[in-house]
Amino acid sequence: MNDLTIGQAQRLTAPAPFALLSARKEDGGDNLMAVSWWTYLSNRPPMLGVCLSKKGLSGSLIERSGVFTLSVVGDSLKDAALQCGRCSGRDHDKAAEFGIPLEPAAAIEASLVSGSRVAYECRLTGSVEAGDHVFYLAEILLCHGDAEIPQLFAWDGYARLDTI
Repeated sequence: MNDLTIGQAQRLTAPAPFALLSARKEDGGDNLMAVSWWTYLSNRPPMLGVCLSKKGLSGSLIERSGVFTLSVVGDSLKDAALQCGRCSGRDHDKAAEFGIPLEPAAAIEASLVSGSRVAYECRLTGSVEAGDHVFYLAEILLCHGDAEIPQLFAWDGYARLDTI
């Protein structure tokens, strides 16, 4: 075997399930961010975890509000969703700029991405520092979805999104 950089290893372990995370901004709007570093943690209670860079806006919004949504978007949003990983929500209203339809969540104050294969409404239960990232642990309050929507995956790191 050859030695690899972490970036090379991440590309070789693709695809990774892709989602858009939404956290409520102080002005009442939603910040969307691209994320493929997420995983299930528990069935009882239902929990998941997301790993976010310490530099990004979403982590501070989650810490302030204690809630977020995670929407596993379908292939109809492939181009728009990819753009969410290429700019900051500090400077952009990504949903408006990229035409990503949002709808209110039922249990929390953060929006879901409409037409997602699966969307989770989550409440923060804890966090763990992980180098240059923070791993956020969350209870899944509600799940929504449509099995007919083809799921997107991150390929080659975040170089492209596609279905399998």
